Amino acid sequence: MNFQELYKKVKVYIEKHPKQEYKIHKLSSVFHLKKKHYKILKKVLRNLQGEGLLVKRKRSYTTPPSNIKHIGTFDATALAKNYPFGYIETEHGDVKVYIENTLNAYHQDIVEFIVLKETKQGSVGKITRIMERMNSILIGSCFHVNTHIYFVSDNPKIDTEIEIIEPTDFNEIRDKKVVIEITDWGNRAQDILPQGKLKETLGSLEDPNVDFLSIIKEYGLPKDFSEEVMKEVETFPDSVSKYEISRRKDFRELLTFTIDPKTAKDFDDAISLEKQENGTYKLYIHIADVSHYVKYPSVLFNDAYERGTSVYLLQNVIPMLPFKLSNQLCSLQPDVERLTLTVIINYDQDFNALGSSMYPSVIRSDQRLNYEQVDQLFETGDNPDIHPLIKENLLLMRPLAQHLTKERYARGSLDFDLPESEFVFDEQGAPVDILRTHQTESHLLIEEFMLAANEFVAKLIAQKCNAGIFRIHESPKSEKLTEFAHIARAYGHNMAMTHKNTHTAIKHFLNSLKDEDQHRVFDYLLLRSLMKAKYSYQNVGHFGLALDSYTHFTSPIRRFPDLIVHHLIKQSLFEWTTKRFSLDEIKSFSQHSSAMEIRAMNAERSLGQLKKNRFMRKNMDKVFEALIVNFNNQNVFVELITYPIEGYIPLETLGKDYFEFDQSRYYVIGKRSKQRFSLCQKIQVRVKRIIHNIEFELVRE
Repeated sequence: MNFQELYKKVKVYIEKHPKQEYKIHKLSSVFHLKKKHYKILKKVLRNLQGEGLLVKRKRSYTTPPSNIKHIGTFDATALAKNYPFGYIETEHGDVKVYIENTLNAYHQDIVEFIVLKETKQGSVGKITRIMERMNSILIGSCFHVNTHIYFVSDNPKIDTEIEIIEPTDFNEIRDKKVVIEITDWGNRAQDILPQGKLKETLGSLEDPNVDFLSIIKEYGLPKDFSEEVMKEVETFPDSVSKYEISRRKDFRELLTFTIDPKTAKDFDDAISLEKQENGTYKLYIHIADVSHYVKYPSVLFNDAYERGTSVYLLQNVIPMLPFKLSNQLCSLQPDVERLTLTVIINYDQDFNALGSSMYPSVIRSDQRLNYEQVDQLFETGDNPDIHPLIKENLLLMRPLAQHLTKERYARGSLDFDLPESEFVFDEQGAPVDILRTHQTESHLLIEEFMLAANEFVAKLIAQKCNAGIFRIHESPKSEKLTEFAHIARAYGHNMAMTHKNTHTAIKHFLNSLKDEDQHRVFDYLLLRSLMKAKYSYQNVGHFGLALDSYTHFTSPIRRFPDLIVHHLIKQSLFEWTTKRFSLDEIKSFSQHSSAMEIRAMNAERSLGQLKKNRFMRKNMDKVFEALIVNFNNQNVFVELITYPIEGYIPLETLGKDYFEFDQSRYYVIGKRSKQRFSLCQKIQVRVKRIIHNIEFELVRE
């Protein structure tokens, strides 16, 4: 009898016979085991103990005492950053769990837990059982010690080495990126490592293209479309039928254009603006009618649901929809007829909204612009690459967008202009430079128009639909903001937080920051204090935008919730179909879409970190100026001034003094020298080593 067979039998037995004492000899008798199987039985019991199904009592085992049990997802992000705790994510909020109470849980495992106590900062719990393992396939590299081979995951949240159990010639996997499967999760409490077997070799660690393959494998991203999906897509005609045009508003003669990144191929949205004779304006936001092709129910719809979103992995895209839809039939390319849903918003001479409407429509875009072209027009007053009529239209749109921005900020909308990383690659795909990019005026113009359309559609759904999908951002927890206000006050920023003036207090604080360095530090810390936006069937509003209703409508080529919103509009507003989504379906769409959004964000972030690590390995000997951005009890966290690259310096390496983190004053101080390290302080650093993240060392002048 092998391990897996015996594991299943013992697990079923203890579930049928709980609250008993389980001894080796008794279980051996139950399962008619011989002495040669005792070793396997001990390993089974050890694993069941690691999963919380059994508790060891001297030489026997028993089931754990009963208590009120809850289910959640274990998040090891904090543990990976050397904090002594992780979190269990639940529908009702996060529960902190200290490392000694994590049992044998790893990142993203589904766990059963009990709440030990309630504090001002939230619930503190203890994991009692591992319900489901979520990371049995891992990607990383191997090293060997004597005859043993060990695997280290690329994912820093898998915080242990894994022993490779099957005979393997190490020379075949030396300096290679490999895929393994966990066969035994070990026992953390008894310092027994997990075990696994090799599944696949992806390529050399030196090959930059291996990074992309690693991320696909690590996050289980669906690279290819099924034969059934492709067959359905091939049935779609290449042009729009006369019948379909006849039942829609015809905007083909309306001056229309798109503004997107230079490298974009999937153009979800196009815009138009008309100035009326009486001085009022009509703003048109045309959004690709993906729901015309992705019917409900269909194989294509189900596949889009599973994917949830397009995933943008630097030079590569894993699209939500096949190429014929995402880059052709649904993409609002110039000089071709495309089906759309159009929101029209009327404004008076002072850009105050007068009313809005929505129609199924058909358009023909006149020009495809990129953000750089529009920024050049706004900065210099001209751009010969832009059609003269479109140039004139953009200069009319500009003051409207500026007015919408002012209105949004006035009502309390929060503005976090945190820079993003833009990578420059050589012909082999290796990073040669990393730039910081900020939002420009052209980005803001498109954002304002899309926000206006999304808000209008959210209100429609709230009024017309029995069940709708909303983009929500819940109000922050008071204890989180209180913690942040404490840090702000330690650096001379007063934040008077009350329930009624939260938006005002945050806006005043953001406006009080003096320079980009302060924004880089405090914007990020403040953002961490807020709730995460997500999709929900419950319309609880959007705190960050200071809106009572908000949804996602404007990107149906790349986001599944937007596609659902289009179907809801056709079901309840246009009444083009008698089909209706049930509340349970909307709940499922919301939950799954949020999960897929998180998966995509994590995949994109992980690939970015791999590329940053690769870039910094070529700069190991250089000295960089860095900004201190945060602390914990073990590390000082820094971001380089020259590049948007983050890393850490262990406190124990700061010098001969004993340095410790003073939580109340929020700085690091030397016990004897009283030397301080503070937020926003600039220091000189050099790369010490790179494993998962970048460890720097302090360079003293």
